[in-house]
Order: sequence, then structure tokens, then C-alpha cells
Amino acid sequence: MLEQMNYYDTPTIVSASEPHMACLLLVDVSGSMDGAPITLLNDALNRFKNEVCADKRTREILDVAVVSFNHATEIVQPWVPIEYMEPVNLTASGGTSMAPAVETAVEMIEERERFYKQAGTVPYKPWIVMISDGFGGDVTAVAKRVVRLVEAGKLNFFSLGVEGYDPKPLHLLSGERVMKLKGYDFYSFFNWVGKSMRSVSQSSPGERPKGLPLPENVDKDTTDWM
Repeated sequence: MLEQMNYYDTPTIVSASEPHMACLLLVDVSGSMDGAPITLLNDALNRFKNEVCADKRTREILDVAVVSFNHATEIVQPWVPIEYMEPVNLTASGGTSMAPAVETAVEMIEERERFYKQAGTVPYKPWIVMISDGFGGDVTAVAKRVVRLVEAGKLNFFSLGVEGYDPKPLHLLSGERVMKLKGYDFYSFFNWVGKSMRSVSQSSPGERPKGLPLPENVDKDTTDWM
């Protein structure tokens, strides 16, 4: 079991009496993301926090974590209420090893769900949002674990492919919930994620929130969606 890490006076949860949602951002920082892609990704992640926090309801119920991966996996931001998310400054290098990163992300989601249960708060279905531009290796085993959780209604797993990505592992992990980014405007994508979080916050746990159209620079990498 992964341990919850606290920094200074950062609270483990805000408004525990309200339903809460966990969103984990799983980002590829392999060498092919160097230059403009990683710079724009950092900018989009930091703007994501600020824009989500502009909505009081979402700010009070959304908890986030950030995990990066190349040849190794790193927990960049352990679970915190979105308001306490630290600025990120990711750097790109190395190869791409996807399966261990996904395992870490799933374990962190399950840890957060246990935390919610202990805190007496009702959880929304958690999200993992993975971004990758590379060939991630064999994800068959961990994909089975992800699919079991998704089919049991315990997880939403979305993947965003960046130019040059290998669609096979993304579809194994996300099924039809795979998107592809045109160019490197990550801001529009994270704007969609933030608005989706707001849509969730306006629903009740167990209720299907209103879906939002994807931004113009993001296509569905599938013939079916949701």
C-alpha cells in the first residue's frame, strides 16, 4: 500500500462531508517529449490547477495526483486537494516504460478510495488520464486489471495520444476512450478535463455526468465513444 504523503500544512481532504473525486494525471516524460511538448505540457498542467480552482464547488471536492514516467516512474504530486497542487516543472529524457507507471497509478487510485471510505466521504468514480507520445511496451497484464476496474464501474481510464504515439497499448488500457492530439496544444485538452470535472461536481455520485464535446484539436481515436 502506498503511503499518503503530506507537505507542511497541506490538508489531506477539504470538505470531508461532501462527495469527493480523485483524478490522477499520468504523463509521459520520455525523451521524445523534449522541447516544445514538455514546455507546453508544464504550462497546461499549471493552468489546469488555476482554472479548476476558479469554481468553488469543484475546488472543494477534487483531489489530484501527478505521476510521470519514462524508463522509471515518479510520483510528482502525491494526492492533495486541487487547491494545494504544487507547480510542476517536468523534464523529458529516457525511454518509455508504461506498465509500471499504470500499476502505480491504479494503486494510488485504490489507496485514495480507501482513504475516502475511512474519512466517511462518498466518492465519485475516479479518473486516470494518461498522456503518451511513445511506444510503451507490453501492458497486457496491467490492462486486464484496468479493464476489470472499468467494467466494475470503479474507474474511468482515458488516454491521450500525442504525435508519434503507439495506439495499441492505449486501446488495451482505455478501450474506446482514446483521444489523439493534433499538435502540442495541451491547454485545450486540460481545459476539457477541467470542465469535465466541473460537470462531475454538478452531478451526484453514481449519476452519469453530462458529457462535453472535445476541443477542436483533439480527435476520437475510435469509431465509438463513451
